[in-house]
Amino acid sequence: MLVPVRDYIEPGCAEGLAELERLGYPVWRVYGCSAIDQARSQIATDALAEGFEELMWIDADVRFHPKAVGMLRSHDLPIVCGIYPKKRSRELVCSLLPGTDKIIFGTGGGTLEIRYAAGGFLLTKRCVYEKIAEQEKLPVCNERFGRANVPYFLPMIIPDGENHWYLSEDFAFCERARRSDFRIHADTRFRLEHIGKYGYTWEDAGTGRNRYGSFEFTINRRSVGAGEQVEAETSIQTT
Repeated sequence: MLVPVRDYIEPGCAEGLAELERLGYPVWRVYGCSAIDQARSQIATDALAEGFEELMWIDADVRFHPKAVGMLRSHDLPIVCGIYPKKRSRELVCSLLPGTDKIIFGTGGGTLEIRYAAGGFLLTKRCVYEKIAEQEKLPVCNERFGRANVPYFLPMIIPDGENHWYLSEDFAFCERARRSDFRIHADTRFRLEHIGKYGYTWEDAGTGRNRYGSFEFTINRRSVGAGEQVEAETSIQTT
């Protein structure tokens, strides 16, 4: 478990991490991560050097049930994530594939291919990093300082028609993975909370603070600069 931390781990996240340790998972809490792209690249480089075959990223402001990690691992996929919303905004923190009209969360949910995953609850395998480094010809940086760093998560700019899209570190990682012939998947069965003023979860991207056992998120797209912003148009809930 790789947990980049600027200065503080939310209690809900800390509880989940402690339970994972009780289950036998190694947990790396790495503090002082202000430049998140450099931090993720450094943590990944170090973890791969230690021989880990799977790298599970968990952000310090994401509350989760420890069973969710096992659910991701059960798919045996190179890249698979959980989905959660932005704080204070009715948007999901991911980029969906064109043609995705709805997502079922909770009961009735399953795996879904998406375009880009957020790094807040993301399971990746060693083969992805190795293929990306080869395909993208990534240099090994900072050896003169005695600690190698491969820039897997370096932000990037991609063309989008007549415009350009600045990809954050996690979206840039997914773009490199897709260029290396990997598909990005999400598991929509389990609930994650993005902790801010309260725990933001699926429903906050569509309706508000009510909570449901099953939640259907219907996609409404609108162009925003170089990319698309995904919002809820209608949402159907069942308990």
